[in-house]
Amino acid sequence: MLRFADRIVLVTGSGEGIGRATALEFGREGATVVVCDRNEGTGAATAEDLRRAGSAKTIFIKADVSREDEVAALFDQIRSAFGRLDIAVNNAGIEGPVLPIEEQPTSNLDAILAVNIKGTFLCLREELRLMKPRGAGVIINLASIAAHVGFAGLSIYTASKHAIHGMTKAAALENARSGVRIASVSPGVVQTEMLNRFFGDDQDARNAIVGGVPLGRTCSADEIARGILFMASDDAALMVGQTLNLDGGWAFVKS
Repeated sequence: MLRFADRIVLVTGSGEGIGRATALEFGREGATVVVCDRNEGTGAATAEDLRRAGSAKTIFIKADVSREDEVAALFDQIRSAFGRLDIAVNNAGIEGPVLPIEEQPTSNLDAILAVNIKGTFLCLREELRLMKPRGAGVIINLASIAAHVGFAGLSIYTASKHAIHGMTKAAALENARSGVRIASVSPGVVQTEMLNRFFGDDQDARNAIVGGVPLGRTCSADEIARGILFMASDDAALMVGQTLNLDGGWAFVKS
């Protein structure tokens, strides 16, 4: 039985990485997926792959979640196309350069917080406005192991993920009795393009981070996607405001 048959699911930042893997996994489980990304090429490619796999009603909507007007337009299109939203995965996020805090320009602060915090907030607000009148829905925010521990050189990214963790808990408490369940997932060291941007050609730094994972390896985007689907499913109905750490034990031993 397909767990998400007849469900309308939004995945932001679904042009690549965890977002793409999550969108495809929802499609395999019977969902109609709203693919959202600010990169038209990668977003449209994800949507096309979903349609080829049988998710005929899948649509792609280009939107930059840091822009309030584009987020409003995104949800107007969802209302027009489907009239409802059952599940939302607020995955869109950026990491910024690895630099000591004294070398971080203000432009990096503005860019990272605009996407990671403001973008999550804007989508969360619209999702609640769409779901609460129906008294049903699930919202999963993408946090990170950086929501629980510090990362040298990634002070702004770490701060943004701590903020998402806190926003999730507060929003979950506000809406616990509304029928809309809010929780988060905290991926660990995931083999994606973001990880490649973190380390570039520095194999020693990559080995040091991976070597610190108790499981002894990176996670795959597909593994994270399966965890997200669990959190969005009825099997996780009691998980309100909590985060699911999918990190091979990394945050547990570091905290």
